[in-house]
Amino acid sequence: MKKRILLSLVSFFMMTAMWASLIDAYQVYLTAAANGKTNGTSELTLNLKNKNAINSWVCTLVLPEGFTYVAESMTATGGRYAEGVEPVFAETVNADGTVTLSCELPEGTTYTGTDGAVATIQVQIAATVEPADYTVGLNTIKTIEADGTIHSKDANELVWTVEKGEDPSLKGDVNIDGAVDIADGVSILNVMASGEALVSADVNGDGAVDIADFVSVLNIMAGVE
Repeated sequence: MKKRILLSLVSFFMMTAMWASLIDAYQVYLTAAANGKTNGTSELTLNLKNKNAINSWVCTLVLPEGFTYVAESMTATGGRYAEGVEPVFAETVNADGTVTLSCELPEGTTYTGTDGAVATIQVQIAATVEPADYTVGLNTIKTIEADGTIHSKDANELVWTVEKGEDPSLKGDVNIDGAVDIADGVSILNVMASGEALVSADVNGDGAVDIADFVSVLNIMAGVE
């Protein structure tokens, strides 16, 4: 009886390991060739791993607060496209802030190879993001074979190191949107009310965020500073 139970347990763990291995054989995952930079745009690479030939894939990009996907930035890369094959990329920004990314190859064509880069994407990292390690995730990953067979994986993650980039170059552009306007004054008032640490809100550079910074924004708008 004990022998039977032991064999059953061994079989169970073997099946579990085989299933986990099969799932990992079909997935889209992220890599980064370089650290991210605050107050700028940085690049991530989408990679495809597949056991059998794949025709299309879809996944959902999950970014930390202060990170924004740059619209229409997905670009084919790597050597996994046969000569003359043009991938069709699509993206959808969801209500929860995640972005669904997908790619479909022309009917009857598949990716070459079984692992490697297939696309790059651009991510804007706000100046307010603190340099640190951040988790970027992919959820609801599906890879689809030419015959319609679907392989699913719940999620995987990349730990992405972010370094401090260049400081905002436009004085008074508190919200880092490329312009100095009343929205920057409102941002200063919000910082004053919340006590949030925001370097760009110290417009006059005196080490404090107060009404003098609000006045500086008004003066910049008026052309006085």
